[in-house]
Amino acid sequence: MHKWHKKTTFSLSQPTGGDGWMITLSDMLLLLLTFFVLLISMSSFDPVLLTETFGGLQPGSSGVLSKGASVPIVVSAQNEPRPISERKDLAYYRRLSLPLSHLLDLLEQRLGKALVNVDVLDGNLELEIMSDKFFGTLDDKLKLQGEEILLDLGKFLRDWSGLLEIEVYTDNFPLHTSRFPDNNVLAAQRGAHLVEFFAQSGVKRSQILLAAYGADRAVVINDTPQHRQRNRRVILRLPGWVESVKVEKSAS
Repeated sequence: MHKWHKKTTFSLSQPTGGDGWMITLSDMLLLLLTFFVLLISMSSFDPVLLTETFGGLQPGSSGVLSKGASVPIVVSAQNEPRPISERKDLAYYRRLSLPLSHLLDLLEQRLGKALVNVDVLDGNLELEIMSDKFFGTLDDKLKLQGEEILLDLGKFLRDWSGLLEIEVYTDNFPLHTSRFPDNNVLAAQRGAHLVEFFAQSGVKRSQILLAAYGADRAVVINDTPQHRQRNRRVILRLPGWVESVKVEKSAS
């Protein structure tokens, strides 16, 4: 008498468990995730998108800098045309504004010819100073001389109720360190220290706009040490300063 044993077969094409469909779904999601990661890694850097993400140029729009302070940061968009500026007579406004005259006397004593440029352009007061006077080479730490200069600037700005635009530039020396992966990061960190110092001097953070341009918008070719130094600069701009001085003068 023969015993017949039931033969059981398993198909490799079918899942052995009740939740086999989950394996297929997770594989598909993993492939989709990998696909999008590859797309992002191959895409180009979009400064406009970064600017929109961090709130653009509106005061108090983000907390990118200064330990969460509401100071927006703008990363440079290259090849932007620079508008033609109308230059005004600085000597005239120096006589018109005693605080400006006093400030420039102090800066000239501290810096000599290192004060690169002071101008009244399109009604805005612009002070351009070599950043080497503020910071060490390839560093964001303020020098003692830089703190003294900022103290003078802070006293001048204490009664200023308008915007303070800060632009920080570097040369094109290639940076690839853990602290500063590129020049834009170095410029942003330097700008953050300037913002913090001015805030402690009495300038409201909501008044400050910071633009970290790094090596973009060089004024001369970075081909000599002197030219590199010329490109490492900080610009402080007071929009509408001329009108405020005229109003103050007429009121007095």
